[in-house]
Amino acid sequence: MFDNVSISVLLGNFSSHSFSPKTGVLQGSVLRLHLYSIYINSLPALLCSVASPLTSTHVPSSSPSSLDAYQSLLAPPDVNGYQHAVSSMPINTLLFADDVAIFGSAHDVQAMLHLAAQHSFTLDLSLYDEILPAVEEFIYLGVLFCNKGIHEPSIVTHHRSGVLATMAMLNAVGVCWSGFSLLLSSRLYRTFIRPKFEYGLAILPLKRTDTIQLEKIQDKCLCIIVGGHQTSSTTFCIRAHYLPSGCLLSLLHHHYSQSSSLVTLCHNTLLQSIPIDLNVHSSKALKRHFETFQQFKTDELRLSSNQVLFLACRPLLEVDPILFLPATRVERSRLVCWRMGWLPGTPKDCPCGTDHTSRRHLAVCSLVPAHLLACLPIPSNQNCNPIDFAITALPNSSQAPCPSYWVALLTIL
Repeated sequence: MFDNVSISVLLGNFSSHSFSPKTGVLQGSVLRLHLYSIYINSLPALLCSVASPLTSTHVPSSSPSSLDAYQSLLAPPDVNGYQHAVSSMPINTLLFADDVAIFGSAHDVQAMLHLAAQHSFTLDLSLYDEILPAVEEFIYLGVLFCNKGIHEPSIVTHHRSGVLATMAMLNAVGVCWSGFSLLLSSRLYRTFIRPKFEYGLAILPLKRTDTIQLEKIQDKCLCIIVGGHQTSSTTFCIRAHYLPSGCLLSLLHHHYSQSSSLVTLCHNTLLQSIPIDLNVHSSKALKRHFETFQQFKTDELRLSSNQVLFLACRPLLEVDPILFLPATRVERSRLVCWRMGWLPGTPKDCPCGTDHTSRRHLAVCSLVPAHLLACLPIPSNQNCNPIDFAITALPNSSQAPCPSYWVALLTIL
């Protein structure tokens, strides 16, 4: 496995020429463990020199056999002629791989830390031929440490930067009031954001100011999800929802009803459309009513509107087939851009020399192969764009096969 080893560097899908290492130990080699043990061997001996009686144990000394010595330690004195010959062994430091664990009182631990610091300077520890610097604070396993232990004032600041960076990334992919559903957004918050708040808090004696700062960060994240104002508070919203009718805020709401947002909500068309006999406690019944109402208003708008893009949309409120029919990423992007009216873009002179670029001209442009346009279905209305009609005529089921003109439509766009 480690014979005739060659190494090459892969960077940006380009590989360098291979070369053979002359120094160092390969990862996975058993030799690296022995070399590390030899190199670090002076540290445990140094730490054991300050062990106290509380961090020492007694083991049998040399006897006729190790088993006999162990049995003599457990047996009463002078049994079988063996004397209790024991020696003290410090257990204030334990080593496993590259980790070192130290035990003792606060004074003993501090003394061992000073010895470990002096030991690191005597060995001239370096990484990639650079001396390891001595710093005032560092991050270990996501927790900020200083020369006195965990740095409590900076832990909230460290949480803030990581939480807001992750929240911004999730917000960019749809965790917001106009993106994913509130249920999905809350689950994503609980899975990816909430653990960043809770990490390390169990071992930190938080102060009141730290708790207030964490609540402000949480308010900001939740306002991003539900679309609340930057001065909104989740604590206030919860309390205001469950306030009794006799409290000051409820009385002010009823007294100044004209300035209340509930009055504006009562004049909402969607709210007024709810029938009296509808079971408003049933989420399924409300959902069916809202879908029916939205479809009715859409049909009304289609009859009264003369906008080209709106008339080119499908008559039913459903997922557009261009989002699930088989297509490459570039092809699907161009389909969406055509639906949104972003293609063919700003009008300019067409290379065919007969007209400027537009949605209407694309259907008659001489540069578009005639056999591709012939594959598209013919609309019944002569004023309808054949490309819009072809997209509208796509099957609305993901299980249905693609129409015969699907490839021609992708090629044209």
